[in-house]
Amino acid sequence: MKKRLLVLGLAFTMLAATACGTSSYNGNKTSKADKTVTATSDNDKTSEIQKNDDKKDDAKESYKSADDITMDDLKNHEETPAEDFEYADGPDGSVVIEGYTGEDPIVVIPNEIDGKKVMDFGKTFMNNQDIVAVRVGDNVEEIAESAFGNCPSLKYIISGKNVKTVGGGNFAGCTNLKEVVLNDGLESFGTAGRGISSGLGDEDIEVNIPDSVNEIATAMLGYKFKVKAGSYAETFFSQNERANYVVE
Repeated sequence: MKKRLLVLGLAFTMLAATACGTSSYNGNKTSKADKTVTATSDNDKTSEIQKNDDKKDDAKESYKSADDITMDDLKNHEETPAEDFEYADGPDGSVVIEGYTGEDPIVVIPNEIDGKKVMDFGKTFMNNQDIVAVRVGDNVEEIAESAFGNCPSLKYIISGKNVKTVGGGNFAGCTNLKEVVLNDGLESFGTAGRGISSGLGDEDIEVNIPDSVNEIATAMLGYKFKVKAGSYAETFFSQNERANYVVE
């Protein structure tokens, strides 16, 4: 009887050990599968990063050279993607652009980033040696002093439709500037004591002053201005002997 119980006990013990071994083996299989899924996920991420890098390289190759870029290219260019800017939260739920990290020589400041209005870009482009054309977003109300100072490759600028002020010291050192388009509704051009600086490559460039402008800095040299008959700008320049302007 004792021998029979001993045999049954040994048999039960062996069955239990076999069951535990099977469970442990299955657990290991599950763990390996999990690791395989993780590895696959990491490979997908690496592949996606590579695809994005390839897209950037393709885009870079499609950029026109500075000599080939025209005003029409700027007018028809899509907004520059948010990833090409450094930016921070501004007042009243807005966004302030603080830097440009893109490769495209044509920059179109977006109206919004992350669903927030882009209200200011400060001196993001000051001393930039590569940009050729910039279109200001429609939510920007002020172009800061010297915002486009010392940009030797800059050829074309279009201000946004809601810009009210263009600060002084702008365009100094922009030796290749060819055309500046100012918006109707602009009110102030230059800052007291600081005009829109000279230093253009082509001093015969005409800057059209909208008749909405009611304040102009006294120091305005190095440009040919086009003004509307009967406008504040015409009166202002007619009283400045050194002003270079035409009336349309």
